[in-house]
Amino acid sequence: MHIKFSCIGGFANLDLNFEIDMDELPKEKYEELQNLMKHADLHNAAQSKMVKTQGFDSFSYQLDIAVEKKKQSFSFTDTTAPEEVRPLLDYLRNLAIEIKLAE
Repeated sequence: MHIKFSCIGGFANLDLNFEIDMDELPKEKYEELQNLMKHADLHNAAQSKMVKTQGFDSFSYQLDIAVEKKKQSFSFTDTTAPEEVRPLLDYLRNLAIEIKLAE
């Protein structure tokens, strides 16, 4: 599974991006990410109607997931993301920060 993640905005106007194949992650991170994705129920979250609002210090998230030739894209903000998706977005944002600091 290939993941492309982008988080932009916030008070500090962050611009965090990364792409990774989940197989490249350490076992603990792989398992945590799998668990968060399962609990996020992205398919139902993407189908729900979300109000398009953007606060001054809100983040905007873009998440692209590719499994073999099937690709799915999801867009959220801090204010539109369903509760069950937020832990996944937090984890991915923190992973993006970790990757950026390691560069």
